[in-house]
Formats: sequence, structure tokens, C-alpha cells
Amino acid sequence: MNPDLCELLANNGFVRCYLTDAAGSPVDEISCEEQGNREDMSVQLPDGEQVILQRVTIRKQGYVVVEVEDEDTLCVSEPIPFCFFEFVILCAPAGTDVVCNVTDFDCQACVNCLDGAFESLDINFAICQSIQIVADVVVEQEIGFCSPRDVIIPDRCSFTMPNQCPVIFPGEILDLEDPSNETSEKESRTSTTSPAPAQLQEVACLSVTRVYDWIVQQSDFKRTIPAGDVEFNCSPCDIHLFVPADILCDRFLSGKVICGDIDPVEGAEVTFRAEGAMVEFMPDPVFTDEFGNFEVEAIVPAVTEPTDVVITAETMVDGQMVATSLPTIIQCLADPCIIELFSAEEIFCDGFVDGRVRCDGRVIEGAEVLLESDNLAVTFDPNPVLTGAHGNYFAGVTVADGTASTLVTITASTTVEGQMISASVEVLVECEDPCP
Repeated sequence: MNPDLCELLANNGFVRCYLTDAAGSPVDEISCEEQGNREDMSVQLPDGEQVILQRVTIRKQGYVVVEVEDEDTLCVSEPIPFCFFEFVILCAPAGTDVVCNVTDFDCQACVNCLDGAFESLDINFAICQSIQIVADVVVEQEIGFCSPRDVIIPDRCSFTMPNQCPVIFPGEILDLEDPSNETSEKESRTSTTSPAPAQLQEVACLSVTRVYDWIVQQSDFKRTIPAGDVEFNCSPCDIHLFVPADILCDRFLSGKVICGDIDPVEGAEVTFRAEGAMVEFMPDPVFTDEFGNFEVEAIVPAVTEPTDVVITAETMVDGQMVATSLPTIIQCLADPCIIELFSAEEIFCDGFVDGRVRCDGRVIEGAEVLLESDNLAVTFDPNPVLTGAHGNYFAGVTVADGTASTLVTITASTTVEGQMISASVEVLVECEDPCP
């Protein structure tokens, strides 16, 4: 049962159409291929000559989605398939291939109403296409080898000789700016240059693509769909899920439930499952807040080797089931106690480091983490820093002014259950004014 699209249009609504794949995701291209066999045809050219050309069938196929929207409601159709055939006359002898590229695509949709009721949907297509008939051929080409030119040596010692005192400094004066001397100097500089070698010629065989025929044209098509053959979903709801690339023992996941473009859903009951391995979610289910947001903790059992899993969050909104699934890698190895340290690869003047402390998969709260650098120009605040309820810690990093780009080692260490543990990372730091 389709919603009242005509009422949306009467309320200053508008219709738009765009190209998608079979799942309804926007795309930029469609399928454009040769279909069936070619047929020879006798065609008279403008100059009166009779030639044999080929009748080629081109198929264009894809999906579009139509949206109808007013100020309050957005209705989105299920992906609508289309498939059009057209015939073109080309020079396409046996052994050649058809290369068809759609250079531009446009669709315009019209909702047809009768007495305020949705009757049918018209979709007009305008497709610009470039169609070439090509084949790989081998051609013979005479080529030449290049040789380098002479090196240009700039004259770095040109100056004007001051007047001499012949009474006390007799001798012949050489004017370095005398053109005759300049000529002699140039001759001396180039006399050692070896003569340019003669250019060599050779015949090469090249494999290239030959174009036998080529046309560019626009094709217009129209499809009319009865109201009962197209399904619209109004203000479609979705659940956004944010899952990290890997989960070490435990991690908080977040998400949001919305309908339409921005409307949050409050009080939606979201449930979770993991395919591929056992993952515990706490709490499960969880309810969205007034902004449609939710948060859940994913807990990986101890002694879990790295495993690929798919985490799914799903909920029911207005009788419609919506779900989102994302892949991740989980692991929780049986380490005694470890401290994790993370930082950006480069820090310019200021940044931050963070990490987590855990033992046998358990997060450690209240551990005192000391941060150190092998360069006194790098300092941390706070330092030491205490781990939070989830075993995590966070501290700011400051690089002293005037510090040139240098590689430093940052170390985080703590003592847990009588065991000293540490971790280090190398970071490129800099705080030098580029415009002194």
C-alpha cells in the first residue's frame, strides 16, 4: 500500500530521480553493452555509394530511485529496474568489439494523480552515449633514438677589469668584456664537447587499438509504471552503527536511530548479535535517548584468538524492522598484564596519547600511568594519569616552542598486581615556526 503521494505534491512537494544499484545506493554509471548478433545491411551514403554496414543492438540497463518529498515527509521508492534496447548502424565487421560508454545520464519522474489518488509513475530517461567499434591491430612505425644536447655552462666569472698602472705594472691588459675574447672563451669551452652522435633509426611494431567507427548520440526513453507495481516507503528509518576495526577484550559501541534525514527516534529498543563468535553485549537490549543515540559494551571472552565477526544492531520502528551489520575483528588473548599506548604518527606543537591497561582480559581501573619521553622538549599533562572505569587513560602532549622536527620515543608504564609493565611508541614531533 503506497502512501498518499499526491497529498505531498499538493503540499508544495517535489519529485526527484537518481541512478542507483540494485540495493538502492547511488551510483555513477549504468550497464551499456552489445546484445545479440549483428546483421549486415546495405546502406546508401550521402554521396550515393552503396556500402555494407552492420545493425548493432545496444542494451542499457540499471536501476533508479524516485523520491517524493514535502517539508515534513520523505517518500523513497524501492529500486526501479530499467532495460532499454536500441539499434545503431555502424561499420562493425567480424572480429571487432563494441565499446559503449554512458557519458551523461538524467531521469525525470512524474507522479500521475487522478482525483487525488496515485495512479501511475512516469520516468523519462535521457542517456548520452559514446559507441565505438574497435579492434586490436599491429602497425609498423619508424622511430628514432634521442641523444642528449650539449650542456650549457653559465659564465660565472664575468667582470670589468679596472685600469692598470703601466708605469709600475707593465704588461698587456686583457679586457674580459671584449667580444673577441668572449668568442675565444666560448670556443675554448665548447672545444672539448664531443660531436653529437648521429640519430639512429629503427622500425618498430606496435600493438594499438584501431577505431573502425564511432558515434556519440543522445537516446530518450520513457517508462510508465502502474501505482500497484512500485513501492514507496515514507520517512524510511535507519539505524546507524559505529564499530571499530578491532575489539580487544571489550569496547563500547555507539549508534543512532533516525527516520528520514534527521528525525531521531527516542525509546527505540535496540538488540545486538554477533555472527562468527561469542560476544556479550551489555546492556542488551538498550534504549535510545531523546536524540536517538545508544551505547552498548561489547565483551569478548578471555582466551579468544583473533576472529572475524559481523556485529548486527536491529530495532523495530513503526512496525518496520531496520538493521545494520558491520564487520570487525575480536580478540582477547590470555596476557598476564599489558598496557596499550596509542599516538598519532606526527605531533605538531600539541596533541595527545591514550591507551588502556588490562590483565587477563580484565580492564584495570585506577592504575597510575607514568608518561616519559627521551626528549625533554616533550611534556605530558596530566602526568601521571589514572585509568578510568574501562581501563583507559588519556593525556595531552606539548612540544616546546622552537623544536625542530625530530623522532622521539614516548613510553607509558605502570605497576599492576606487583608487575611493572610498559609500552613505547615512536612519534615525529615539531614546533618550529615556519615563518621566523
